Amino acid sequence: MPIRVKCTCGKALSIPDAAAGKVVKCPGCQKSLRIPGGAAAAPTKTAPAKSAPPKPAPEPVPSGIEDLLAEEGMNQIVEAVCPACRTEMKADAVLCVKCGYHKESGMQFDSHKTAGVDIDHGTLALQKAADDMVQAKQMQEKMLKGAGLPWWALALVLFVLGSGLTIAVLAVNASRRVDQDVDFNPMGLFLLLSGIAVGLIALGGYWMILVHAVKATGKKGLLALIPPYALYYVFVNFRETWKYLAAIVVMGTACGVLVAQATARGVF
Repeated sequence: MPIRVKCTCGKALSIPDAAAGKVVKCPGCQKSLRIPGGAAAAPTKTAPAKSAPPKPAPEPVPSGIEDLLAEEGMNQIVEAVCPACRTEMKADAVLCVKCGYHKESGMQFDSHKTAGVDIDHGTLALQKAADDMVQAKQMQEKMLKGAGLPWWALALVLFVLGSGLTIAVLAVNASRRVDQDVDFNPMGLFLLLSGIAVGLIALGGYWMILVHAVKATGKKGLLALIPPYALYYVFVNFRETWKYLAAIVVMGTACGVLVAQATARGVF
């Protein structure tokens, strides 16, 4: 079906369908005319317009109550608090950095505190005074405990004094008996009695080893009656029993020397 086109000069044209979409000239005025119809011309590509960045949403204006809560710190999220001083802590924290409370052990430590910062100088002075008093008391007890002679040394001194006095009295009485021939050796008797005294102290050291072994176990106490095992027990427990072994060695040697001297002087 032909296409009817009217030019601006007033001339009406009848164009066949095949010329749809093409440009023809008007036979009257020679003006170019585009025949409607056919494929539409491809639109010209234009660069997309840049979109303006979105404006940030206005911050909500807090109300009076929210301002008050924020000022008092009540709008913060508290993970955990210290059971001792109620100070805020992290959820996985174990030790409170303010008071030193340990949540797992339930104990309170002061090692984290800094002297002069967390602990005032007055408290430091009181703590030092208390520590000095404890040390002074311990030193006094140690001095009193170590003062004087041990029991065995005191017993030996008393025995020597007593035996010496007794021998002196016997010697004076013997010298006054002019009508009788008295065979009396005071020095030999004194050496013999002194040897017996130190021998008893050596036996006391062996007895202390037996007591120590019995306190450990009854079986060890019975075995300690055998001297070789007693010596083995001393070396196994050397820190606690060395002084008993030393007493046995020293006093036993002294006993042998004194008895030998007494024998040499003709006591027996």
